[in-house]
Amino acid sequence: MRKARKPLCLLLCAMLLLSMSAAALGANNNYSSWFQTNYDEINKLGLMPASFNGLDLTKDITRGEMCELAVYAFEKATGNDIDMSNETFTGFTDTSNENIVKAHLYGIVNGYEDGSFRPKQLLTRQEFFKLIENFCTAAAFSPKAKDGALNGFADAGSISAWAKEAAQICVSYSYVQGTKLGNGTYLNPKDNASRQEAMTMFLRCYKTIQWFYDENVKSATVVVDQINLNVTVTSISKTMYVCQTGYINVRDSWTTGSTKVGELSYNAAVTVTGITTTTSDGHQWYRIKYNGITAYVRADLLADKKDSTVTPGSGSGSGSGGTVSGSGTASEIANFAMGFVGYSYVWGGSSPSTGFDCSGLMYYVLTNYGYKMNRVANDQMSQGTYVSRSDLQVGDLVFFGYGNYANHVGMYIGGGNFVHASTPSTGVRVNSLDESYYKTRFLCGRRII
Repeated sequence: MRKARKPLCLLLCAMLLLSMSAAALGANNNYSSWFQTNYDEINKLGLMPASFNGLDLTKDITRGEMCELAVYAFEKATGNDIDMSNETFTGFTDTSNENIVKAHLYGIVNGYEDGSFRPKQLLTRQEFFKLIENFCTAAAFSPKAKDGALNGFADAGSISAWAKEAAQICVSYSYVQGTKLGNGTYLNPKDNASRQEAMTMFLRCYKTIQWFYDENVKSATVVVDQINLNVTVTSISKTMYVCQTGYINVRDSWTTGSTKVGELSYNAAVTVTGITTTTSDGHQWYRIKYNGITAYVRADLLADKKDSTVTPGSGSGSGSGGTVSGSGTASEIANFAMGFVGYSYVWGGSSPSTGFDCSGLMYYVLTNYGYKMNRVANDQMSQGTYVSRSDLQVGDLVFFGYGNYANHVGMYIGGGNFVHASTPSTGVRVNSLDESYYKTRFLCGRRII
């Protein structure tokens, strides 16, 4: 009987080890369990190239594989697609792979001095940090690293000088979060990057670029209005102010049917450079300077003087957000946030003197009242207590994004509205949760106050 127990024991141990191994990998046994959520989201967003199906995603990624991921995500986020038939550059000395060539033409990757690309060579994590920086730049997004972004990492000193800024950027935007080991957190910059790690970073970066490109690039396409080609524009130069409450549309041409390129809030100052004759829609239009481009707003929506009756909230600036009804600390803090309506949107900004990004505004407002806040939107979503949309109260934070990742945050002010640092073209403003863009991206509320 005793001799019979040993094989049985060994069998049980083998089964235990097998189950432990299976638990460490995803359902298809080709990726780690921590990657499951990202894997599901990547497939949901259509970011999985067909060639990656069936691959062991725990293995290190090659330069060639990385190019395929990069091009797939880049073209899906931006809508770009190079016509290869018009390109003179056909490839490197060791490859003419279309994805590698495209990645090079987009400015995401470079080859080596000898003219080779070395597609089967593995990538270190710091090389991948640099590639992510290039990916952002290629999509017209200029990421800015936050001061001290690497301070929390025990091995920050081992990052090569050429990759330091790229690493700071990846950490600043939560594209990489590091690995906890003992009492420290490590970036492991000189380790090889695995396929699942690369896919995770591309997923996070894709969501930022997709949002940025939709808001700031795609919407700025100029459309020629054939009906109004006979309209003349008289040049002028003066500052005017938005005289309609709420927001007015800024367009790329002088008709209400032309492409919307942004919005301006009530009492916002506008640099006017010209005025049209009456157009086919029965209006005159002002030509304006708007975020480096020429744009147009209806003439009846601007006035020579700012409305002095608008009372900002209790913020220290000159915003025009109005006030939030109610009493208590939450209403007081919401009123403080409303005081910054009209302030500039600056990525990485967290003060009235520099401007704000979305999480920077929440950070500034809440730390002003003594709350200890994380700096990045996705990290702020881990603070406080969960609140469903139906239970939102004034002062609650509202988060937007994809899957379980938040790339945007604002503060609920009641009536289905929230105040937030929106985009470079619109600045700090108020929007409704019912607007389709925010309704489809709403993740949750969090009660900090």
